[in-house]
Amino acid sequence: MKRAFIFYCCVLLVSFITVSAQQITVKEISAADFKKLVWNYEQDKSVVLQSKLPVIVDFYATWCGPCKLLSPLIDRLQQEYAGKIIIYRVDVDKNRDLAVKMGIRAMPTLMFFTKNKKHQALGYMSYDKLKQTAIENLGLK
Repeated sequence: MKRAFIFYCCVLLVSFITVSAQQITVKEISAADFKKLVWNYEQDKSVVLQSKLPVIVDFYATWCGPCKLLSPLIDRLQQEYAGKIIIYRVDVDKNRDLAVKMGIRAMPTLMFFTKNKKHQALGYMSYDKLKQTAIENLGLK
C-alpha cells in the first residue's frame, strides 16, 4: 500500500513537470520589442504587422486590479490558441512612451493586430468574452 502511494505520487509529479514544461507563456515586451515583433509605428504610420501570426498585446499595470484578474485568462487563451496567435504583455509604467503612442488611457487595454488592422478592447472581460473578441478580431475559429 505504501509503495503504491509513493508510485502514485511520483507519477503525479512527473505529469505535473511534463505539463508545466509544455506551458506556453505570455512574454512581456518593451517598446523596442514591440517595434520588432508587432508593429514599427515609427516606420509605417498604418499598421504593418511584423508577425506572421495575429497578435494580441495586453497593456497592463502591476498595480491594476482588473489587470491581475484578466492575466490568467490571457494565459489560458494563449494556451488554447498556441501556434495560431501570439500574445504579448506591455507594462505601461515601464513603457510610458509606447502607451502614449498607442493611445492607452485605461488598463487593461487589449490590442488585437492582424496584417493591416488593429482593434482595441478596454477593461476586464470574462474568458468567454475575451475568446469571442479574439475570434471576431483575429479571424480565429
